[in-house]
Amino acid sequence: MTKEIFHLIESMDIHTAEMQVALRCAPFIAGLKTSNLLIVRQAQAKDVWKIFHESKFSCFPLYEGLSKHVLLLYADSLSDEFLTRPEVRKIFIQQGYSDFAFQQLLTKFAKRYESYLTGTCGFPHEMGLFLGYPPEDVAGFMDHKGRDCLYTGDWKVYEHPLEKIELFHRFDKAREGLLRLIARGFDLAELLKYA
Repeated sequence: MTKEIFHLIESMDIHTAEMQVALRCAPFIAGLKTSNLLIVRQAQAKDVWKIFHESKFSCFPLYEGLSKHVLLLYADSLSDEFLTRPEVRKIFIQQGYSDFAFQQLLTKFAKRYESYLTGTCGFPHEMGLFLGYPPEDVAGFMDHKGRDCLYTGDWKVYEHPLEKIELFHRFDKAREGLLRLIARGFDLAELLKYA
């Protein structure tokens, strides 16, 4: 991010639900990703639901704890295009999935994620698929146990680093653009109605 954006962020209350969404979900909102994980304080969860209520995006509660809520925000293209790809299904099968109906995938993942958070199961590597990460990078992360990546940006890259670096730059531009709009007084929920 540029110095201008850092100064802009310093002048804003980054602890609001709107700012958390802008900082963490801008590439998703801009259509550069099919989904996004958002972890917010319990008190902010209701505000996040309001922000996305009249948008084209869906919100799925992955985990609701005493102090935090974990939400999976997604566009229809997550289920329609991405999760049906053969290389994606292969990873799901490796992770023990057999039912590929979207709601069943989400429900099983939510249970596995909660088990991970409570310490009763290992990290659910399929999370990268739900976040729309390229399957080759999810598989690379699993194969290399998170080590030996070619580049680290929004995720660890194991193949095609130049393409992913360019994509990460586009992610930064999306964040900067959305932050500028909010700094000018635009309401995020209103912007999402037209996204």
